[in-house]
Amino acid sequence: MVVSFLGTKGGTGTTTLAVNCAAELRRVSGMPTVVVDLKPGTGDVGLFLGVRSKFTLLDLLDQLTWLDPLEIPGLLARHDCGVDVLPGAADYGRPGSADAAEIEHAIDTLRRTYDYVVVDAGSALSPCSAAALHVSDEVHLVANPDLPCLRNLQRLRDLVRLAGVPEDRVRYVLNRTSDVEIVPLREIEDVLGRHIDHRFTSDYRTVASALNAGVPLSTLKPGTLRAELDTFARAIVARAESVA
Repeated sequence: MVVSFLGTKGGTGTTTLAVNCAAELRRVSGMPTVVVDLKPGTGDVGLFLGVRSKFTLLDLLDQLTWLDPLEIPGLLARHDCGVDVLPGAADYGRPGSADAAEIEHAIDTLRRTYDYVVVDAGSALSPCSAAALHVSDEVHLVANPDLPCLRNLQRLRDLVRLAGVPEDRVRYVLNRTSDVEIVPLREIEDVLGRHIDHRFTSDYRTVASALNAGVPLSTLKPGTLRAELDTFARAIVARAESVA
């Protein structure tokens, strides 16, 4: 299963959710899992997990024509939680629009090796991120409960639809929620014309602790956010198993 995360703007916590979703999917399912950093430039996936990999997304794109898919896990960095990491590279011009077709090919290649491919698609619907969403089984649009994010969520929903992603693959995620919201959940859902699929509690201290230690949230002490991520991952595993 390919699960992609796309933020409504920078700083919504898209990378945090992608990295921790991958870690939870690996923990809950016990199946091979890889997290892919699709953002141009260095990205943050490797940083969030405290790993470095000499083999990057650009290497995969450039070597797809002759690389044996079974060799890929041996080329990637593996975090102690069991997740393989395919980071971006220090090249701010790539992946670019010319790489879009190869992005689809790369994700399909990873799908043959891993049960779960988690994609951090960043916060812009570029040709590359659109290509990734097109071959994803689930697309999670990530927003914070504030007006700029919610405005962008409406626009992004339409753009994702125009990119050819069926509505039944798209899910809506509110990140960094609290008991006191600027915009009540009911109003958000009324504007969207549908329900919010997942909500994650704001817990800056715990997220910062995990980032500084280079570990997923599941390795820290139990808390509300950790429980929400567990529920989130189990729901994805259940959906994957139902179509297997």
